[in-house]
Amino acid sequence: MKRKTIITILLAVLSLTCSMAKKKPAINTTLRGYPSGTIDEYHFHAGKAVVKGRFTNKTERNFSTFNVTGTDLFSNREFVRTVHIESDGSFLELISLPHSGWVYFDGVDIPPAFIAVGDTLEILIDAATDEAIFSGSGATGEVNSIWPRLENQFASKETRTPWEGLDPKFMLEWKNRKVKELDQIASAIDADTIAALNGCSNYAKDVLKTSLLAMPLEQILMAIHQWRWRTRSEDGKANPALTISAASFFDFLSARQSYLMDNPLMVFAADGGGVINNMEFYVLNAYLFLANNMERWSKSTDSDELGNYKENFILPHHYDPELHREMLEFDKGHLLSVADYYAMCSDSVRSRFKLDNTGFMMQLCLLHRVLDFDNEASEDWFLTRKAEELAGAIPQFTYPSISHHAVDVYRRFVIEREGNARMYASNSTPGDALFQSLKEKYAGNVIYMDFWGIGCGPCRSGMLEQRTLVEKYKDSPVRFLYICNEKDSPREPSEKFLSDNLIQGEHIFLSSDEWNLLTNKFQFNAIPFTLLIDKSGNIVEKNVPPTAGIINELLK
Repeated sequence: MKRKTIITILLAVLSLTCSMAKKKPAINTTLRGYPSGTIDEYHFHAGKAVVKGRFTNKTERNFSTFNVTGTDLFSNREFVRTVHIESDGSFLELISLPHSGWVYFDGVDIPPAFIAVGDTLEILIDAATDEAIFSGSGATGEVNSIWPRLENQFASKETRTPWEGLDPKFMLEWKNRKVKELDQIASAIDADTIAALNGCSNYAKDVLKTSLLAMPLEQILMAIHQWRWRTRSEDGKANPALTISAASFFDFLSARQSYLMDNPLMVFAADGGGVINNMEFYVLNAYLFLANNMERWSKSTDSDELGNYKENFILPHHYDPELHREMLEFDKGHLLSVADYYAMCSDSVRSRFKLDNTGFMMQLCLLHRVLDFDNEASEDWFLTRKAEELAGAIPQFTYPSISHHAVDVYRRFVIEREGNARMYASNSTPGDALFQSLKEKYAGNVIYMDFWGIGCGPCRSGMLEQRTLVEKYKDSPVRFLYICNEKDSPREPSEKFLSDNLIQGEHIFLSSDEWNLLTNKFQFNAIPFTLLIDKSGNIVEKNVPPTAGIINELLK
């Protein structure tokens, strides 16, 4: 009797276990029919597109341009294209794009839109309500007409922010619910049950499906960004009790890497920029500080340089037998080439997150490090160093689109740095003239230009921090220029902020058209954006906070 009872219980437990196993949803490691294969290598290249449309219901218009802005997700550089508005409110502009993707609009308060190279994006804007109707040719028209419905259908039902209360348990539970949302989207794509996609071209389907996958992923990435920012002390140190490791938080990536990590179509996603940017900081940050790790490239046999080399094990870009022997002594007989170093970082990322290969996302983030050209140096050593970094990274690049953009951006970088852009110098633009007029008024001074806005918190805090520096150099040939767009930063509240907080320096209010000319010239679509200009009128730094040390060097 006992034996029968035990067997019965065991069978019941076994049956229950099998039933539970059946109910547990399987993870889609790959998705049927996605990607379709329609989007090939050439869809990732640069090209032209048309932006056309009209403003309606506007009786008084005080601007004649607006900007189409975005980010080249391969080079990680912003781009700005100006669209001119005719007197009747119509506009028609042929613009260049670094690749197909989503763009934003500066100067008009309308939602972002997808635009594919070779297509026409049509916009009907009600200037009284800032409502826009998007249409257009090809995949551009399809994506923009369908995405709002899809976004609303699959929008998250979460109402509580995951960092609310700074509860690690709730944060992880929230993340797991987001992963479940991601899996539901993946299952719908796999089963081809998304009704809104019926009748779409394969190109549009691929863009829309990728945008759906990117939506919860971007929210997960943004949550860890907010968490880390809010759980650090004022001096930037992490709180051990509230630390959530990246490896545990992103444990879901490895099983889904084929469509999250190895997916080039992420550059076409509506949230693609947020995914790639946050992926770089919170998953693939082994690549993030590569440039810093290679700052001290030894260039001589000087003992101080060789001492520093102990902290920098990269083989120098030039070869000198004697120097090589001395360096080998410091590093116990082994030096890494740049290519070896990049391979080591890739191996580290794969091991940490249990990834099978160096996928698209990893290669893209490495490309961002290699193409970090913020340094304005034009000396031979800087050009040679960047060439060495690119050459070292090439073995890691298996995606043709990555290699294409790597070579193209480096080519343009060399042209700019070596001065071969003289052929374009005769094509002076209105933005050049405006910038020249701003500089000429303060000729002979070191000039710090800060493009800011009243609604920009980092702009205001930066200006407050610089007050001591402005006071220090008030009697020196140094001028601090704070420049804003009067349309977005009305003069009265802006001047009140400046006055109440004793912000000295020169305060310049530009019209929307003037602001657009300068954002187009310098290709920035976010503020604060800053320029440091020497006494000869040459730009020496971009987006680098001014310091007494830098200013003193320029004053010499």
